[in-house]
Amino acid sequence: MNPPPRLSRLWWVTGPALALIVVAVLVAGSMRVPYVILSPGSARSVVPLVTVSEKPGGPPVTEDEASDDLLYVTVSSTVEPSGFWTLWGWMDDRSQVEPSKPFLGQNTDEENRKLNLALMTDSQEKARVVALERLGYEVTKTPVGAFLEDVDPSYPAADVLKPGMTVVGADGEPVTTVDELVDAIRAHEPGDEMDLSIIPLEGGRPQTVTAEVGTREGDPGVPALGVTPVDRNSYGFPMDIRIDTGKVGGPSAGLAFTLAILDRLTPGSLTGGDRMAVTGTIELDGTVGPVGGVDHKTEAAIDEGAKVFLVPPEEFEQAKEAARGRIEIEQVRSLDEAIAALVAHGGDPLPTETK
Repeated sequence: MNPPPRLSRLWWVTGPALALIVVAVLVAGSMRVPYVILSPGSARSVVPLVTVSEKPGGPPVTEDEASDDLLYVTVSSTVEPSGFWTLWGWMDDRSQVEPSKPFLGQNTDEENRKLNLALMTDSQEKARVVALERLGYEVTKTPVGAFLEDVDPSYPAADVLKPGMTVVGADGEPVTTVDELVDAIRAHEPGDEMDLSIIPLEGGRPQTVTAEVGTREGDPGVPALGVTPVDRNSYGFPMDIRIDTGKVGGPSAGLAFTLAILDRLTPGSLTGGDRMAVTGTIELDGTVGPVGGVDHKTEAAIDEGAKVFLVPPEEFEQAKEAARGRIEIEQVRSLDEAIAALVAHGGDPLPTETK
């Protein structure tokens, strides 16, 4: 049966227009947009990722059985997704959609990936140091430079400096610590130029760049480069400790790594058989620092069946609000507080005599 002539003519007029609209929507929806989607990632058992082996001439090593009850948690991030994926993120209660520019900073997505892997390596190094020293082992430290964790793009030095670089020299003199870099900067006046020897994020031989000295924000006349440097050290460990995290980056598992190493090198179980999730950076003095994304990490811990989630104090309220009573949240300021919290929930204490 043929359609009425008027309907047929209407279809020939509107049909192509509708087809063009559908094609336009599909093309626009598949294009990448300047947003980032943050959502709950994974909660993985961390102790099985740690392997310990003896070094020639080093102390004997006995690995304890790997428990799977200590979890480190991650945030899933999708940078500059498609328009359709972004729309899904806006409609998903467990996802957070934010502009990508503040998230990426002055780095590209690939540069941020490399930076996060470098921060992960640093986090693992600190975890090895803190755990081994907690057990009474000696770890040698040799300062090798000032690692730039962040660079303020509003400062002129941002034209040549990027997060992930390591400053190893200034004005022809070696720089091995943050204090030496600060002294070199203070020897200048705002507007001066200073030569810096840097090792790029990807490594290799030092390169020389010329950076203009700016003025510290809120403190006119004080010279500044607008960088956030931390000491970079080379460590000598009495044993080989490997942590296999694959392509996961960032510093947020530092506390979890430290506890996992301790669990590997001591008898018993730090968790006591219950699934315990942990997040937070670890510093060389044993303090625990904030990490970001704790609301998404709380969801990841709940998804994996964790009973308790240990978080830095700065993120306690946010985690507690996200938990809504579904998981117990505890704040820990240091490694000692984290160990005490695990023991309070049935975990085995560390041996009183170590080594």
